[in-house]
Amino acid sequence: MSDIALVPNEGTSIAEMMGLPQTGSSSNKTQSSLASLSVLNDAIMGTVEVNGKNIKTELVPGTSFKFRISEDNIVYSDTVTVRTFAVRKRWAKWLSEEKNYLKSIMANDLKSDLKDSKGGFNCGRPAGYVEDFHSLAPSIQQAMRSSRRTQVLLGMLQLDNPVDNEGNPLEEHAGIWYPFVYEIRAGESIKSINEVNSSLSRKNMLPIQHTVRLTGVERTGASGKPYAVFEASLHEPCDLQEKDNETLRDFMDWINKQNQYVLGEWDKFNLSSDTFDADDSALINSMVDVEESE
Repeated sequence: MSDIALVPNEGTSIAEMMGLPQTGSSSNKTQSSLASLSVLNDAIMGTVEVNGKNIKTELVPGTSFKFRISEDNIVYSDTVTVRTFAVRKRWAKWLSEEKNYLKSIMANDLKSDLKDSKGGFNCGRPAGYVEDFHSLAPSIQQAMRSSRRTQVLLGMLQLDNPVDNEGNPLEEHAGIWYPFVYEIRAGESIKSINEVNSSLSRKNMLPIQHTVRLTGVERTGASGKPYAVFEASLHEPCDLQEKDNETLRDFMDWINKQNQYVLGEWDKFNLSSDTFDADDSALINSMVDVEESE
């Protein structure tokens, strides 16, 4: 795997594939167009004709990975091979009415309060360590349950067996390395990838120096309903490449731009332009930073 190539789509730079604004672009998009990875909890079902009868069957099995390149370009694979460039952590909360996640800024850890895009901190989760969860008021317990720890994995991936939503092979996606983001919320998946990265650290290796195979597996929840997580395993070592520094800078730019968006939304809720001028806003921000550092 020492000959891994960072291959952008034809006519597209790595930065553009990451959803980064390009020089001279007039786009003001706040949402990332960086391709996202997730794992299917439920199989994609369909029908096939057998002896003149339509039989319902799995077209794409549950536990397969879903790779959303764009709204109309989604590819599936039973396993994926990844090369990690960056890891960050954030809080996230599902907003059913908006059918979207409320998210905090990304940071190296969750030890400090993280501003979120609704003007609060930690997506409603109380600050600090809670020694006795069951002693808290029910509303606070619910806030803590709904604000989920999220590990943000950024890197390059290869779809090992790419198929469409009917299970048909997609050879045009085979053998290509794509930049991706994976917002991992399942505790078991987070533990698995962290254990792999820790094993590399013990060998004095960075995650970027070794590819990792992700395989979806089914688990059963307390209610009896199945759900999917992934298991991570070391695949093959790889050499650092000339383009790696540029690719890493692109990921850092992506993280910074996403955080700038969240911080801008936080300011809208907390700093009213009708009440404060620029100097007042700067003063209040500095006071908030002081409170957070204590």
